[in-house]
Amino acid sequence: MRTIARKKTLTLLFSLVLIAACTATIKPEWTALYNHKANVEADRLTWLEDLSVNSYGDVMVAGTTIRTGLANRAQDILLVRYSDNGQRLWAVDFDLATGDYRSDDSALAMVIDGQDNVYILANQFKVLDENTSSAGAWLISADANGNERWRYKLSDSSEMRALSLSNDKLYVTGPNTQVFNLEGTPLLGVEHPEHTAHSVTASANGNFVVASGQAVSLFNANGEQVWQQTGVTGEYPAGEVIFTMNGDIVATNLLADNGGARISRYTPAGDKLWTRTFGAAYKSYGLPGPALVFEDYRGDLLLTSSNSDGHRIVKLDSAGRTVWNKTSRNGIIKDAALKGSDLFVVGGGFNAKYESDGSRVAESKVDRSVQITTGSVAIDGNKLYAGYSAENNGSFALHLSQYLDR
Repeated sequence: MRTIARKKTLTLLFSLVLIAACTATIKPEWTALYNHKANVEADRLTWLEDLSVNSYGDVMVAGTTIRTGLANRAQDILLVRYSDNGQRLWAVDFDLATGDYRSDDSALAMVIDGQDNVYILANQFKVLDENTSSAGAWLISADANGNERWRYKLSDSSEMRALSLSNDKLYVTGPNTQVFNLEGTPLLGVEHPEHTAHSVTASANGNFVVASGQAVSLFNANGEQVWQQTGVTGEYPAGEVIFTMNGDIVATNLLADNGGARISRYTPAGDKLWTRTFGAAYKSYGLPGPALVFEDYRGDLLLTSSNSDGHRIVKLDSAGRTVWNKTSRNGIIKDAALKGSDLFVVGGGFNAKYESDGSRVAESKVDRSVQITTGSVAIDGNKLYAGYSAENNGSFALHLSQYLDR
């Protein structure tokens, strides 16, 4: 889960003396492994999907727990709470199946409100019988102790793509965008048939923007479309969007060049200010990572693009001029977190810190195989958490590590 905090003087993760142009190898304070119900059921594996830190400083992990096998397969939503010293406090699972059918339920994203209530966006693959199946999506809420508060069916026919929390409202997007209050009451529903959005964010005045890589659409607080800008055909239908501090909109999208990305900036009125394109850092037939974008406290932008063979991180000023452009062979970036102007990245089992000048000053490698589609990061003060699904006893388990910024 991405978190932006005030800049502090960093040395990274241990009492280190960092020499310019050197990358320090660091170790975690602790590591926790957990495979849900593996102690009572065979053939269990657990995927980590998202993580965040609540107001107690505890780490909330959203995942998917799976019992493999054809005859008794089960796949449910998982929520786990850890203390900041790595103790697992509890774990609960949620089954979205509500009738005489089986469903494969997958957590996609999680947010936490000011009362420490948790909200999980989940997709559902319903198996009605051996010849009939369908897709769907749910929004489910639990309190700080893991007790279910409510659940809401978002769709009976399609998956959703992204979840965000702003202004005490929940924004869910995909083939359409839906807005809820924190009690699960629907407030708005808007259609954008030209594109399936992969990112949604709202401003303080209630306006919200959705983006897919193929289009960017701005809506006012009443759900009326203000403007829409379309992208270039042939691009991957995936991207991210943010509001900047001055109210501009910055959107990214993946390119057909696997691991390449484009970033564009728009005025609040929808006029395009500039577009920049960056190719893949290294050619690869493997999976691309998301095109993540952040704005630091100076108003500079940081863009990540990656694939399984390496990544690129670019810093641009508000006018779109490249400040620096760094590449690394250390694999995919699945998630990142900005602290001041320093960027922490995770993916492929590699965790790293880039300072404001682009120097890769510290890194850590998970000591076991990780599932490349997983990777999430959260920051709480001087504590950095990195999570994956990693190999454990011939299966995959949640793998959570804590590092310290001293």
